[in-house]
Parts: sequence; structure tokens; C-alpha cells
Amino acid sequence: MSCPKLITLILLLITKSYLLMAQSTITPASAPNIPDKYFKQVNTKIDKYSHRITSKTEKTLAKLARWESRIQTFLQKTNPETAQRLFANKEMTFSGLLEKMQKNKLIVANATGQYDGYRDNLLTSLKYIQEQKTLVDSSIIKIAKNARQKMDTLEAEIALTEAVEKFIKERKHQLISESFKYIGKNRYLTKINKESFYYVETMKNYKAIFSDSKKAEETAKEMLSKIPSFQKFMQQNSMLASLFGTPANYGTPQSLVGLQTRSTVNNLIQDRLAAGGPNAQQMMKEQMQQAQAEMNKLKDKLLKDIPSNGDGELPDFKPNNQRSKTFFQRLEYNINLQFSKSNLIPTTSDIGLGIGYKINDKSSAGIGMSYKLGMGSIQHLQFSHQGISFRSYLDWKMKKNIFISGGYELNHNSAFKKISQLKDKSNWSQSGLIGLKKKLPLKTKLVKNTQIQLLYDILYHTNTPVSQPVIFRIGYGF
Repeated sequence: MSCPKLITLILLLITKSYLLMAQSTITPASAPNIPDKYFKQVNTKIDKYSHRITSKTEKTLAKLARWESRIQTFLQKTNPETAQRLFANKEMTFSGLLEKMQKNKLIVANATGQYDGYRDNLLTSLKYIQEQKTLVDSSIIKIAKNARQKMDTLEAEIALTEAVEKFIKERKHQLISESFKYIGKNRYLTKINKESFYYVETMKNYKAIFSDSKKAEETAKEMLSKIPSFQKFMQQNSMLASLFGTPANYGTPQSLVGLQTRSTVNNLIQDRLAAGGPNAQQMMKEQMQQAQAEMNKLKDKLLKDIPSNGDGELPDFKPNNQRSKTFFQRLEYNINLQFSKSNLIPTTSDIGLGIGYKINDKSSAGIGMSYKLGMGSIQHLQFSHQGISFRSYLDWKMKKNIFISGGYELNHNSAFKKISQLKDKSNWSQSGLIGLKKKLPLKTKLVKNTQIQLLYDILYHTNTPVSQPVIFRIGYGF
């Protein structure tokens, strides 16, 4: 045997032995190596979402039941027959529904919520992981099984809240349409109208929060999507597949046999128009325009404010979009800078941090604090503690990005080296600020806007020594 052939044979034997060793150590391609963090995030999200929708539903029904009973009292005085008709069947009232829910007797037949792609993908992924018993560690299988059971419970709860949502809309419509002509625009009817609106919007917000994928979820989703067996499992076992079914040859060219293509449909339309004569196309265009105009009229009619004539809705309701958000979603953060100068060179800078709460779409209030940093002079740069202050503010939107801004502040304007020096009340001064704030939006993930403030201190003359009356600050909102 020649030397080149011998070398080739040795290389082939080494390669084969390496592949055999690799096959014994590499995890099979169908075994998902999902990190533990994924399951922790999923379990936390499910628990939080479940608690939020059930808690919100019970609180909403409790409010609606209380206001409904007040309406019953008014109707019994003005029109007992209407009161009897509206409240004869307790099961069809808010209080009856709440009682059933609290006793866990509220059951929805064939409980299935509206289809949602995120929940479908999540539930199917958990099913797939749970079935990989020979490829995945038993502890992971147990966690996946627990998460799947939670998802099944969540699906039933979502179906229940959707049924409650539908009932609230129908009951609200019934109460307003039947009782408006006898008790007018009663404040309890107004409260029911508003609360039912905010309930629907809050549920939409909770759903959006739940459907927001975290980093670990995206990683797990990416890993699973690369596994051929998971793709096949998804096609056959997802909620969407159960609703519409999946062809046996799905994803292959044969699955498209017999379906009309876009070009085929376009050619068919052209042939039909040609058979109608030379003016057929123009007539078709005119009819389409007329149909579009009628649709626009119908849409305008539906979107127009419904007058208060007792047809199930109340007018003059401007919703506060902040009410449907969670507490943390309504928080806003800001940082601002303010410089003091001597001989055109900044000698101190106020670095302020604040946190606010959006009261409604036009106003917010918050608190904060600032630290005054001494920088010395251009000849001798030296950093020192020159002061500290505590702040409060209230912003009200005047127009577009311009706000009327006001606040009260306590300022310690003396240098200090120890915290104990801040206890001396004589070194503290007050500021009552009023002025304008302009927010310039920024298209970044972190910073939402740039804030420019021009404020006047109405208490500047009460301080000793007299403080600066006009204050200019620039900051950023997060």
C-alpha cells in the first residue's frame, strides 16, 4: 500500500471514530435546552395576569352592584314597574353575578377565550416540552407540566372574564335604556357607564402586558423554532390547528393544488368586465365609489356621539386613559440640571431627580430631590457639597407640548461636610415656583423627552440672603 493511500485510510478512520464519539455526547436535535429562567418568567407572568384579571373583575362587579342597587332605589320611587322588570331576576344583575363569582359557581359552558397568538404559542410550547420525557430532565418536565396546568386554568379565567365583559355591556345598556327616561342622567348611571368602559380598557392593557415577551422567552422561542419536530408539533397541536384543522400535506407544494392564485382571480375579473361591454369597467368603478361613500356614512353615524335619549349610552364622557393602566405604568421619571455661575463660568450645578404620577392625560404630580455640586473655579477645580433640596411639582398640559408647572421646594444652600449639619433649620429656605415647561419628544428607547423649564420663585424675597427669582432648568424625562 502506497503512503498517500495509507494516510487517507488513517484520516478516514480518525474521522469516523470522532463522529461516533460526538453522537454519544451531543444532545439530540429534538431536545430543547430551555433555560430555567424561562419557566420562572412564564410562571410569574401567568400568576400575575391571573390575579390581575380576577381581582379587577371582582372589584368592578362590586362597584357596579353597589351603584345598581342605588338605581333600584330611585326607580322604586319613580316607577315601581320598571324596577320590578329590571331587578326581578337576581341572576341577571351585577350583584347576582358577583355572588356567583365569589362562590365559584360562575361557569361558562365550553370555556374558551378568544384566540390569541401569544397564548397559543406559549401553551403549545409547554405541551411540547412536557412530552419530551426521554430527552429532557425530569425536573424541567415537572416545571413545564406545572406551567401548563396554570395556563389551562388561565384560559378558563380569561373565558370567564370575557363572558363577564359581555354581560356588563348588556346590563349597562339595559339599565340606561330602561331607567333613563324616569331618573334622567343619574350620577349612578354615569358611574356605571364609565366603570364598564374602564373595565374593558384595563383588560386590554393587562393582555398587552402579558403578551410582552421577555428576553428569556424570546431565547426559548428562538431555540424551539429551530427544532423540526417542534414545528410539526405546532402545526398539529396549536389552538389554531384545532380550530381550522391542518392538511396532512401542509407546507408542501401539493397543499396548494386547486387553490386560485391572485393572477387567476384578476384574469377572471377582467374577463367578466370585458363581457359587460365597453362601459362595464367605468360602471363598476362608480358602483364601488358609491358603496364606499355609503360605508363612510354608516361609519360616521356609528362613531358620532349618541344623544342622551335613553338608548343605552350616555354622552359627554371623556375617558381618562391613565385609569386603565397599572400603577407602575403611570409613573414617570425625570432628571434636570441647573447651573449657577460667577463671571460667566459655572461654579455650582444642581442635579435633580424626580418621580411623578400621571393623574390623568393632562396632569401629573411628583416629588424629587436635588444635590448642589460645587465645582470651584477655572483656576482651581474643586468638587464639594454645596447644598441639597427637596422638591414637589404639579404639571398641567396647556396645549400640545407646553405645560403650566408649579411646585414647592425646601433648599439647603450652605456647604456641608456631614449629614448632621443639615439639621440646622436656619440654613433652609423655601421656594414657591410657577412657570412654563416645554417637553420636546425624543425617539429613543430610554429617554422619552427633553424638558425645558422657566420658573419664577414667588418666595425669593423672603429668603436671607435673597435668592434668585428666575430659574432656568433643562432636563430629560424617562
